[in-house]
Amino acid sequence: MKDQRGFTLYELLAALSILMIASALIYGVFFGFNKNYNQISAKNNMDQTANLIIATIKQYHLKYDEYIIDYNTAEQSAQIGVNTSEQILGDSRYTLQIIAGSPEPEPFTGKKVIYSNSPLSIQLILRDNTGQTYEIETMIKRY
Repeated sequence: MKDQRGFTLYELLAALSILMIASALIYGVFFGFNKNYNQISAKNNMDQTANLIIATIKQYHLKYDEYIIDYNTAEQSAQIGVNTSEQILGDSRYTLQIIAGSPEPEPFTGKKVIYSNSPLSIQLILRDNTGQTYEIETMIKRY
């Protein structure tokens, strides 16, 4: 009977506890990686949205002598157009705050006529539903 080979109960318990510790570490790293990926992805999406808003405003600033930006403070959204608000600025996933003006920037409220003959200093603040923010500031002018 002394030639029987196999694992003892202590060896099995030790192997299971080592396996559980290793799997807990792997899962922790995986979930941390997933959380970071989601945050970076959300930040990149806000960056793309902010750049699209700036590009749209720049297009209007370079093309027209004057245009209108209509900012809805209740919904924290904005629209842009020549005579009326024609195009939505931004994305419904984000709230938008605009601080712009020439020569002195100020927070937007309601409709504001922008004249393209002078440079426009503009600052955008985007905020998503998790509270993550993205801020961009630039100067738009005609040459």
